[in-house]
Amino acid sequence: MSDGNRAVHAVSIDGLEAELAASRTELRRLREENRELKAIVAEVQKALDAAEADVARYRALFEAGRPNVPERVASKEQQLALAGVIESLAAVQQATTAENDTSAKPREDEAAATGNAVAQTTSGPPKPPPRPNKPRKNSKPLLRDRHGRRKLDLSSLPERREVLDPPEVLASSGVGFRLVGEETSDRIVFVPSSFVRLHLVRRKWVRIDQFADRLESETSSPPDAEFLIAPIPDALTPNAMADASAVAHAVVSKYDDLSPLNRQEKISRREGFRIPRSTLCNWFAPSYAVLCGIVDAMFLDAKARSHLATDATGAKVRPSTKSASENWHLFVFVAEKAHVVFRHAREHDSIRLQQMLHGFRGTLLGDAASIYSPLVTAGMIVLACCWAHVRRYFFKALDSDRSRALEAIAIIGQLFDIERDCKHLSGTQKVKERADRAGPVLKLFDDWLDRERPRVDPRSAIHRAITYATNQREELRRFLVDGHLRIDNNICEGLLRSLVLGLNNWRYFETETGLKWYATFRSLIASCHMHGLCPERYLECVLRLAPHWSQRRLLELSPMHWRATVATLTPAQIAIVRPPWSTAFDAFAPDIEKTATQSIIDDAA
Repeated sequence: MSDGNRAVHAVSIDGLEAELAASRTELRRLREENRELKAIVAEVQKALDAAEADVARYRALFEAGRPNVPERVASKEQQLALAGVIESLAAVQQATTAENDTSAKPREDEAAATGNAVAQTTSGPPKPPPRPNKPRKNSKPLLRDRHGRRKLDLSSLPERREVLDPPEVLASSGVGFRLVGEETSDRIVFVPSSFVRLHLVRRKWVRIDQFADRLESETSSPPDAEFLIAPIPDALTPNAMADASAVAHAVVSKYDDLSPLNRQEKISRREGFRIPRSTLCNWFAPSYAVLCGIVDAMFLDAKARSHLATDATGAKVRPSTKSASENWHLFVFVAEKAHVVFRHAREHDSIRLQQMLHGFRGTLLGDAASIYSPLVTAGMIVLACCWAHVRRYFFKALDSDRSRALEAIAIIGQLFDIERDCKHLSGTQKVKERADRAGPVLKLFDDWLDRERPRVDPRSAIHRAITYATNQREELRRFLVDGHLRIDNNICEGLLRSLVLGLNNWRYFETETGLKWYATFRSLIASCHMHGLCPERYLECVLRLAPHWSQRRLLELSPMHWRATVATLTPAQIAIVRPPWSTAFDAFAPDIEKTATQSIIDDAA
C-alpha cells in the first residue's frame, strides 16, 4: 500500500471513530432522556391513577348521597332509539346477505321475519285476547262535587249529629218561633286516638235456692257457699295490663308506619296518656314469642312451593362495645300470592343462604349475586334473573353514553310492555304469548349486544351493563318457558324499601333481638298487605287466639289462611277473639262503631 493510500485510510478510520464516539455520546444522551421520560411517564401515571381513584371515590360518594330517582326515560326518546336500532341492524343484515349470494335467500327470509316481528312489537303490539268484562276489584266510580273536587265516600265513617240553632232561638228556648225546615252539610272531623282504661269488675254470685234459709241479707252469703264469677280475660303475659289491641297498635306503628318507640311515647303524651318506650318495648317480647312460630310455619310452606323470589339488604346492629356498628343482612323471601317471610343473617354468603333454603327445590328469582352460584351448581335451585336489574345498569350509563343506553332501555321497555299485556293470562297462555311476542325482542337485544360490546370502552359503565346482560343471558330467559315467573324482582325490592326508609328514623338496631323482632313482625304485616288484610286488626285477633291454638296448625293462623280460619272458629274460640270490652261498651255506648275485627267475628258466627 502506498503512503497516499495509507493516509487516506487513516483519515477514514479517524472519521469513523469520531462518528462512533459522537454516536455513543448521542446514545447516552438519548438513554438519559429516555430514563427521564420514563420517570415523567411514571409520575404522570401515578397522578392519573390517583385522579381516577379520586373520581371513583367522588362518584361513590355522589351515588351514596344521591336521592332515589325514578328510573324513567321519556317514551319518545325510547321510540326514536328503538327505531334507530332496528334500522342499523337491518342494514348490517342486508350487507352480510349481499356478500354471500349462495345463502342470500334464507338469510333474507330470516331477517325479514325478525324485522317484521320486532316492527310489529314496536309499532304497536298485537291486541291480546279479549279480557273478560269484569269490573276491577274495589273499583268505584270517581265522583266529583259541583266544584269539580273529588267527592269522598263517607259511608264508612261513624256519624255524629249536631243540631245548630240561631242564638235568638236558643235564648228564648224556641218560644215565639216555629221550625219550618233544616239545611244539612257534612264535615270530616278528626278525633284524637286515645287509650282507654278498661276497669274490669267481676261480680260474684251465689245460688239463692241452695242457701235460702241461711242467707241473712242480699249481700251476704254462707262461708261454704259455691261462688260464681266470670273468668278474667286472657293477656299476653300474666298480670299484664296491655290488651292485644294496644300491642297490635304499637307493633304496626313501629314496623309499618316506621314510628320508633321514642316517637310513639311522644305521641302518647300529646294524646293525654304517656306510655314510656321501655313499657312499649316490654310489650313486644311476649308478642314475638307468640307470633314467631306462625312465621316459621309460613317459611316452611313457602319452601315447599316451586317458585320463590328473594333479595337482601344491609341492616346495621349496634355492637356491645364502642366500636363501629356491625353490618348484618336481612333477606326477604316471597312466595307470590302466599307468603312474605323475612330472615336475618350475620353473613351474606352461600352457606347461610343454603341453610335458610334447606328443603327448597325449585326456581329462585333473584339478581346475579355470586352467593347463588354454589346452590345452582349443587342442583338445589334453578336461578332466574331480573330484567329490572339489567335495566338499572343501562340507566346508570345514561350520563356517560346516552345514545347506547337509550337503545338498550328502549328494547328492554318492550319486554315490560309485553308483560303488562300478558299479566291477565294463565300460565300456559302466558308462555305462548311471551314466546310469540318477546322472542323477537330478545333476538334484537342479543344482536345489539354482540354489535356494541367490541365498540365500547372496557372501563365504561355501558360496558359493565353489556357484560352483565351477556353473562346472565340464559337466566334472563327463564320466564319464556315458565308462566309463573315474573320478569322482574321489584316486589322484593319494594318490601326491603321499608327497612331502608326506617333507618332514617332509628339508624340501627340496638341488638340482634331487635332484628329478630323486625323480621317476624314485618313478615306478618307484609303478608297482610299481600292478602288485603288490615295488619292491626289481624295482629289483635291472632294475639288473642294463638296461645289457645294447636302448635301443629299454626299455618292456619297465617294471613294467607286467616279468612278461612275465621270462618271455621267455634263459639268458644270466637269468645276468645272477641275484645273483652265489647259487651261492656255496648251496654253504655251502643253508638260506637263496630271494629273490623268484630265484623269478621260476627260474619263467621
